[in-house]
Amino acid sequence: MIYIQISEAHRADALLMLVKSGLSIVCLPQKRYGVREEHLKILKRKRIPFKKLDTSKIPIPKPSLAL
Repeated sequence: MIYIQISEAHRADALLMLVKSGLSIVCLPQKRYGVREEHLKILKRKRIPFKKLDTSKIPIPKPSLAL
């Protein structure tokens, strides 16, 4: 999983493209997203800017139990 941030100006278009790809996306707090390499190719092809994040600095939330 690759973690990215997308600028506010391009976020709606980017998320629409990523969802249409049919591959799962992980949405994290602080507008961070976990994506696959295929997603990066889509963003680059559509010229949507994004920033790769250092994986070691991304706190992954622990799942809570459903009651």
